[in-house]
Amino acid sequence: MQQTAQGWLVLELTNSAALLGLTGAVAGLPTLFLAAFAGVLVDRLDRKRLLVAGNLINATFALALAILATTGLVQYWHVLILAFLAGVALTIQMPAAQAVLSSIVDRTAIGNAVALNSAQYNALRIFAPAVAGLFIAAGSLALGFWVNAIAMLIVAALNASLSIPRASPVGIVRPAMWTELKDGIRYVASNRVLATIVLLPGVPALLVLNYITFFPIYARDILGVGPAGYGLLTGAIGVGAVCGALSIAAFRPSGGSGRLVLGGLGIVGVALTTFAVSRSLPLSMLALALLGMFQVSFYSTTNTLIQVLVPSRLRGRVLSLYLLTSIGLIPIGNLVAGTIAERFGVEVVLAAGGLITVALVAFVAFAAPEVARLRAAHLSASAGEA
Repeated sequence: MQQTAQGWLVLELTNSAALLGLTGAVAGLPTLFLAAFAGVLVDRLDRKRLLVAGNLINATFALALAILATTGLVQYWHVLILAFLAGVALTIQMPAAQAVLSSIVDRTAIGNAVALNSAQYNALRIFAPAVAGLFIAAGSLALGFWVNAIAMLIVAALNASLSIPRASPVGIVRPAMWTELKDGIRYVASNRVLATIVLLPGVPALLVLNYITFFPIYARDILGVGPAGYGLLTGAIGVGAVCGALSIAAFRPSGGSGRLVLGGLGIVGVALTTFAVSRSLPLSMLALALLGMFQVSFYSTTNTLIQVLVPSRLRGRVLSLYLLTSIGLIPIGNLVAGTIAERFGVEVVLAAGGLITVALVAFVAFAAPEVARLRAAHLSASAGEA
């Protein structure tokens, strides 16, 4: 809801595709520069406290934007600063949330847990953007920010009530932070398959995920469906994402395979290209539903494979590197896409991103066939025997 309202607010304030891209880039910059160090913090500190602190901080930023929008004092630079600060909090919070899963769930059920976690997140993407679109259409854009602030406070209270074990015993003697960071990087670099799984999410981060940034332009200028249609487009992704997450949870409880990683990302590229050239709202929604479904399949499976490939002592650091490629590179993609879109149009940017994604998937499948042979179930069983 926050993202939907913020995108429309930026378009109203600036009427610029480039500045829409800049907003997305600024929000992701902290992940690009801080994700690796955040992983070290997750392996060192109490993960529950990190989660609660991140929720409370983001609630504060959402509240500030709500007040500015309600009073009519909001300016574009306000949005940029608050998006950046929220990105800092999220950069620390996200690897902590991911690492918590493997500390409270049995290894053989990690795939199911990751998928269900993704399902509950994406379920909100079905109706929350649609509700935000109705708020915007009714002239109450700021209400989306107010709702998000309240939701963050509720989530903070829920996380504070959970019984989450610490990552390591209190008082343990640990090496310097930089040494721990290099230890995680060396571990990934020494394993070709793991390195591929960690780096592959950089492809959609650079070439695909900028489509969310340009939704306001598609809704207002290309498809002509207005704020309500804007919510429908975002909600279509949520429908597909929930279907994908529940399918993984039901039919791939162990977490899927490398073949699903490559196939899912390839379908994402095709769906994005279809959406880019579509001028029909139903076809656009269908393409986005498929994109959301296989986007979640891709991320759930890569996340699970990393969880079962990496030992507990390194998990926070490796997951932070995964966060760096999957989210941290999005600002670069947004900046480049926004600049190109300003000159050639958003349709060209999205269609090219989809086609290049398909080509890169084919290259990885040919150059690293061992990735397609990965099976999360076999990895979990091997870890259990060890």
